[in-house]
Amino acid sequence: MSGQQAPTTPFAFGQLGGTGDPAVTDASYELLGRLRLAARLERRGEVPRLAEDAYHGLAGDIVHSLEPLTEASGPAMLLTLLVTYSAMAGQNAFVYVGPKKHYPLLYGVVIGRSARDRKGTSAAAVRPVIDAADTATPFMTERQIRGGIQSGEALIQAAVGSSTAGATSSASPDQRLLVVEEEYARLLTVAGREGSTLSTTLRSAWDSDVLSARTKTQALTAEHAHVAVLGQVTTAELTKLLKPVDVTNGYANRFLHVLSHRTCLLPEPGRLPDQVVGVLGGRLREAIDFAHGGSEIMRSAAFTRAWDRLYRVVESQPSGGMVYDSLTARASAYQLRLALVYALLDRSETLEEVHLRAAAALWDYCEASVAHIWGATLGSPRLDKLYTALAAAGPTGLDRTQINGVFSNNLRKDQLDALEFELLDMGLAIIESQSTGGRPRQVLSIAS
Repeated sequence: MSGQQAPTTPFAFGQLGGTGDPAVTDASYELLGRLRLAARLERRGEVPRLAEDAYHGLAGDIVHSLEPLTEASGPAMLLTLLVTYSAMAGQNAFVYVGPKKHYPLLYGVVIGRSARDRKGTSAAAVRPVIDAADTATPFMTERQIRGGIQSGEALIQAAVGSSTAGATSSASPDQRLLVVEEEYARLLTVAGREGSTLSTTLRSAWDSDVLSARTKTQALTAEHAHVAVLGQVTTAELTKLLKPVDVTNGYANRFLHVLSHRTCLLPEPGRLPDQVVGVLGGRLREAIDFAHGGSEIMRSAAFTRAWDRLYRVVESQPSGGMVYDSLTARASAYQLRLALVYALLDRSETLEEVHLRAAAALWDYCEASVAHIWGATLGSPRLDKLYTALAAAGPTGLDRTQINGVFSNNLRKDQLDALEFELLDMGLAIIESQSTGGRPRQVLSIAS
């Protein structure tokens, strides 16, 4: 990871037992959920770093092979590779969530502060390996990779038109489609126009619903549409053009948001030797074929235990503010989809704990990217300010006089009491009485 020590994720798989462990209560999961959000709050001002777990398997091998040769960031290359593979994999392999099939289908957007963060370079870096994998039944054709989509009807038409490019099985047409928007801001603008059906269609496509629309000349139906989306955008464009309705209606949270930042200066970028491209492309081709020949991917016992813990912690996490909550609302669903993609890249017939670790690490980076760009909160600026001050004070904590100073002595006693109580109630702080030879000193500090 470019010489940097990768951080661990806020959630550790071994922290709690699974369902049926009498020592584990709902309060235990709630506490971990609160600590998870608190850790996100503490680090929101930092540029996030991707934990090594996310570089599992073939995807990690490809990205690590490319890292010394390019200025593109590892997270951006990884997202580009995973989204592209998800489009190529199609709908033959899936996992069940209740009665519903979930397919290996991802939407992602690479976000950079400017062109200097090498958003587009990430796509160019991984493309030779993808091209090398795209052999027997070519996918990356003009029919199945599109940009400049202007409407929901155009998206459906593109999926229907891709059917003539081949078939992943004899039972259904090949309606795989990869939408690549190097100017993702344009897609947001189009989707935000009054009367546009693009946002609605993209939401339905992520859910793998039957897509249908009627134009002046024809009725369009894509019963097996498998549409992945990959965008690139600057932070300024994204925060300006992403409308509140897109934040709250489920459009934006169908995207994995990955911050890209240049990690090195490389005046003379290199390229992978043809032999290495051939080997990695061959392995990727095998993973594509495996997905095409697959069916239901089962859960191993170890995966089920880990998933039980992860799900309960993630779903117990308290509010981090409207934008943060809305953009990360599909945490559980996305980690399961990502685990499926990692499993297929491993050509595994079962979801294993290692696949969930990889998924959780990448999702953690996505959440950290959202927190870094839009912010995360414990519920109010005052509560955030107090928690930040306690974190800075460390184990020595703060007494009431010091806490009052944090707010420039402008808050009433009842307001300070309410803030302290809220942190105590959330399990994020503890209060201790220290002997001073006179009246005991009450000290508030971060819960360990």
